[in-house]
Amino acid sequence: MLSAVLRTIRQHDLLAVGDRVLVGISGGPDSTALLHALVILAPRLRIVVQAACVDHRLRPESADEACEVVRRCRALGVDCEILPVDVAAATKAHVSLQAAARNARLVALDSAAERSGCTKVALGHTADDQAETVLFRIVRGTGLAGLAGIPYVRDRFIRPLLDIRRTQILAYLHKRKLGYVSDPSNANRRFARSRVRHDILPLLARENRRVVDALLGLAHEVQTRAGRAWRADLPSELYLPGQSARVIDRLVREANGTRTVSVPAGEIVVTYGHVAFVPQAPSAKADGAAQANIEQPGTYRLLPPPAPGIRLAVTFRDLGSHASTEAPSPLGSGSAGQSLASRASRSHETAAFDRSKLDWPLRLRPIRPGDRMAPRDGRGSRKLSDLLIDAKVPRRERALLPVLCDALGTILFVPGLRPAECGRPSEATRDWLHVKVLR
Repeated sequence: MLSAVLRTIRQHDLLAVGDRVLVGISGGPDSTALLHALVILAPRLRIVVQAACVDHRLRPESADEACEVVRRCRALGVDCEILPVDVAAATKAHVSLQAAARNARLVALDSAAERSGCTKVALGHTADDQAETVLFRIVRGTGLAGLAGIPYVRDRFIRPLLDIRRTQILAYLHKRKLGYVSDPSNANRRFARSRVRHDILPLLARENRRVVDALLGLAHEVQTRAGRAWRADLPSELYLPGQSARVIDRLVREANGTRTVSVPAGEIVVTYGHVAFVPQAPSAKADGAAQANIEQPGTYRLLPPPAPGIRLAVTFRDLGSHASTEAPSPLGSGSAGQSLASRASRSHETAAFDRSKLDWPLRLRPIRPGDRMAPRDGRGSRKLSDLLIDAKVPRRERALLPVLCDALGTILFVPGLRPAECGRPSEATRDWLHVKVLR
């Protein structure tokens, strides 16, 4: 199961290095397995995991169950917060009790993530939940968008178990002897979801024992067709790296706000699901040469330069068998005696990356409103404006700083700040990229 979860995370770009993830855990089998899986995968994904348990206060025993969830989280070494909500207050005309509970739960988790600096909220929806959702929408009436089912990601909410069947979840819990609680409301046929799960799906399975797979295939086909449609709006000769295409697919499905993805020939702008291609502007150059992208060593600046005195010296170095984060001088002085970490702690004007971990080509651009960055040894992704304030960079200088980012738009380095977690070198790094600010 762990490999399937990891595959889903990578295929749908659910998590990035440095993310702080809040797992919504009810104590049931799905969320228990999700928390345990993310704890196991955290060192590999280089993320931080914490948890929150929403107490809907719909049953007398819910408070005791929430306390038991906290105890089990602590046994895994995970901090867990109990979030009591007032579902009755959220219940309005034409809003069912389950819908009101869901809305209150998502609001509580989103608020908790904002307070704790979490960049993502992980929910435990499974492939069976996906099939039940598609069937429920068919019965109630829906269009093509409804047939796509539950999205893998929406805003900060992600669903890493959406490709995992419930039988796999139970086998995982049994193998690892992980306890869980069962919510009796899940078997209450008063709720339409329960009737779909316990009555309608089993009846359809008599006609097609693989009805769940059929419903999942339908959702996947609709999602795939939606992902293909945006390509018709782009030039046919435009080359898109595979990872860039997957990011654009996700942004189109989310249809939330405006995001920009850098590609070798320019930028793809996704605005509420609509895609447009902006060709590479000729104004960004490297010391007078017409280059918007950084693919070779050199000294780069923005043209026309918002800050003529700020340039970035970019150098590459293959260290062969050298296995240490004490990297040679970025400008080739030949000394390996001073570590990058100690230099950066003083000025934050040098940085080193593992070149093999970056998405090329790199780009140099001005700061944009809404920019976010995940600094090394920080608490996940934060607004660039907040980071510059914390670093006491004067307001008049902030808009003048060049931003170094990769082909996907991930910010790697800004003068005056710690470099990004993305591309962080390790003891195994041999192919180095060095950046130094020249003023």
